[in-house]
Amino acid sequence: MSSSRTLSSRSRTLRGMRANTVRWAECTVGPLIEMIPQIARNGGLLRRGARSGEPMSRCVLFALVLVFGLYGCPSPSPVPATDAGAPSRLRIVNGSTEPMWIFWLGAEAGGTLPDAHQILLAPGDHHDYAIPAGGLAGTRFWPGLGCDDTGNGCEIGQSGGPSADGFTCPSEGCAPPIDSKFEGTFGCLPGVLAETCQVNPSSPTMARLPATDSWDTSLVDGFTLPFAVRVIGDCPSGPMGGAIDCSALALSACPTSEDLSSGGVYPDLANLSLVAGGAGCYSDCGRLTFSQRGNAPTFAPTAEQAQDYCCPTPPVSPEECRAGPVASTGYTDVVHRLCPQVYAYGYDDGVGLWSCPAGVRYEVTFYGRTP
Repeated sequence: MSSSRTLSSRSRTLRGMRANTVRWAECTVGPLIEMIPQIARNGGLLRRGARSGEPMSRCVLFALVLVFGLYGCPSPSPVPATDAGAPSRLRIVNGSTEPMWIFWLGAEAGGTLPDAHQILLAPGDHHDYAIPAGGLAGTRFWPGLGCDDTGNGCEIGQSGGPSADGFTCPSEGCAPPIDSKFEGTFGCLPGVLAETCQVNPSSPTMARLPATDSWDTSLVDGFTLPFAVRVIGDCPSGPMGGAIDCSALALSACPTSEDLSSGGVYPDLANLSLVAGGAGCYSDCGRLTFSQRGNAPTFAPTAEQAQDYCCPTPPVSPEECRAGPVASTGYTDVVHRLCPQVYAYGYDDGVGLWSCPAGVRYEVTFYGRTP
């Protein structure tokens, strides 16, 4: 059920009874929840995993779910009023001039999203996702262009998923997971009975999701299409101006002669193109670790050739990462210039993981291919 649907009389009555008889315990870890963006910057939530070739996006989703499992508890943040025709908790818009497919994948046992995993949008059209009132853990949304009539065989966005959810890969294999994306955990709406809030699948105590959303649009893996996010509602810990504007991202800006030699230690890596064919642009770490479609040479994120750019901890500390070569590469410069407020690498100084009261609404627009 989306946040735009009003509570029934029975629900309002139950909510009033609950308010009078069973008061929620005051959250003892509220300050930690408020520190989620700082935890993300300094604790490495947006780093790659230690396993070779593990897609960054999966690590981020696990981290988002884990944060709530450890620190989450409901907050009394109000739900913004929903105007007629306004987006649900999540609206995704096709801002291109060609048909676009929108895909999603979620954390196992992280909640139920009734929407199809592949949704076709005509140019200018949008889809409002039915985010449950009880919350939805660790879910990722990304665009596809040039796809067949099943939402597969895409020229952009064919990074794969479970066949049971309708995903397939072409004969040359799936594309690297460098998609432009919106991902996060949607918290349990205020006023929902605590016992009906979504259980956090990563919580060792089976804690339920708090009344807080946590989301990002990280580019630590790479990017495919330009995009923008508009936050609708009061979100003091959200992006400046209530928006992320990456509409200027372009494949023409993708570095074609990136020096990933770790200061000359590995001269064979001193002149690499980050262009992933027509599928998008690798990040520095992605170029060194994603092996899909013949990309070579590749290494484990913890390998000496890659660790300065992937920053696995250990052995690379956050301070060493930010002082290392990844902070001044061509890719990092492109992201900082064309996509401000978004991570370019795992320990980027920029704010990339946002926290908003559950009930805030997000309008995400994916734009068309750029030359």
